[in-house]
Amino acid sequence: MLRLSLLAILSLLSVQILAATHTLIISGDSSGGAVSTTFNDVTHAFAITGNSFINGADWITLVGTTRAYLTFRNTSLVAAYDVSPSGGLTLAGSPVSVPVPVYVGVTHNSSFLFTASYPSGAIATVPLSPEGLPLGPAATTTFAAPDPLPSPQDQARPHSGIVDVTGQYLIYPDDGLDSLHVYKIGATSATFLYDQPSPKRPSGPRHAVLSGYPVISTWVPRLHVVNEEDNSVETWIMHYTPHNVSLVLQGSAVSTLEVPAGMNVSTAAELLISPNGKYLLASNRDAVALATGSIAVFRINPPTAKTALTRISITSSGGANPRSMSLDKTGKWLAVVNGNSNSTAMFAFDQDTGVLASEPVANLTGITVPQTVVWLEDRKTPTATEAEILGLQRGH
Repeated sequence: MLRLSLLAILSLLSVQILAATHTLIISGDSSGGAVSTTFNDVTHAFAITGNSFINGADWITLVGTTRAYLTFRNTSLVAAYDVSPSGGLTLAGSPVSVPVPVYVGVTHNSSFLFTASYPSGAIATVPLSPEGLPLGPAATTTFAAPDPLPSPQDQARPHSGIVDVTGQYLIYPDDGLDSLHVYKIGATSATFLYDQPSPKRPSGPRHAVLSGYPVISTWVPRLHVVNEEDNSVETWIMHYTPHNVSLVLQGSAVSTLEVPAGMNVSTAAELLISPNGKYLLASNRDAVALATGSIAVFRINPPTAKTALTRISITSSGGANPRSMSLDKTGKWLAVVNGNSNSTAMFAFDQDTGVLASEPVANLTGITVPQTVVWLEDRKTPTATEAEILGLQRGH
C-alpha cells in the first residue's frame, strides 16, 4: 500500500516536472490592449495574467523574446516594444507614421520593418537602429489600380508581406490587385522587381508562408498563398537564378472549404505551416459547411507532385471569425483567436500525422475582439544562402 502511494506521488511529480507553462500575447480591440496569458500543456489551464493597455493594438510580430512590433490602424502608427519574460510590453523608441497598417514584418537581419495597408493600398518600410528601434520617416509606395480592376475590390489591397528563405526578397500578397508584388531587399528598404498575377481572378491573395529547404533538405523552396476571395491556397515554386527569383505555379489552387461551386463566400484568412514543414493550416472566418469558423489542414506534397497540397480535414475553430492563429514551436499546440466570439481556443495538433483535435482543450474568454496571438518563445527563422539553393536546384 505504501509502495503504491509512493509510486502515485512519484508519478504526479514526474507529470508536474514535464509540464510546461507557455506565455502568449494576444491583442484585443481598443479597450483590451495587449494581453499576457499563460497556458499549461498538462492541466490545460489557459488564463490572463496581465494587460499592457495599449489602445488600438492590432497585429503583433515578435523578434526573439525581447522585441515586439505592433501596428495601430486607428492612428496609422507602427511601434517597437520591449517584451518582459511575462509578456508585458513597454514602448521602446518613438512610433512612426505609416499608411493605415494591418501587418508588420521584419527582415532577417532586422535592418528594417515593413508594413502593409489594406485600407489605403500602400506599403511602407522603416529603417531600424541596431537596437531594433524604428527610425522614421517611413518610405511609402501606393499601388495604382488598373482600369478596369480585375477584382471585386475597388483598389489595391496589400494585406501582408513575407521575406524569402535567403533574406533577399520581400513579397507582398495584394488582395485587391490579385497579385504578388516582388521586391529586392536592400540595406534599409526594398526595390520593386515585378508583379506576379494570380492565375485566377478574383482570388484575393492575403497571407503567405514558405516551405521546403532548409526544413526539408531535399525540397526546393515554395511559397504558399491563401486567397480570401475564392477561399483557396495556391503554391508557387521559387526558382532562383543568381540575383533573382521567379515564381512558377505548382498545379491548381486547393479550396479551403467544402461548399458547392459558385457559392459567393469570402472567408479564408490566416495560413500557417507546421514546424516540420509537412502540413499547412488555413483558417476560414465563416465556414459555410460548419456554420462557424473552421481550420483546414493540408498535407504538403513534394515539389514534383502534380498537386502541391492535399486537404485532409476541416475542423471547427471553436468560435466565430478566426482571423489569426499560431502554432507553438513544437507543433503540438494551435492557438486560434475567434474575434466574433471574444475567445481564443487552444487545440492539440500532431504535426507528424496532421491530425487536429476536433475540440479545443481550452477556450480563453475575457478579451474583447481578439485580433492576433503570438507565442513568447525563442524560435529561429529557417534561412539558406542563394548558393545552397542553386546547388539544390541543380541536383533536381
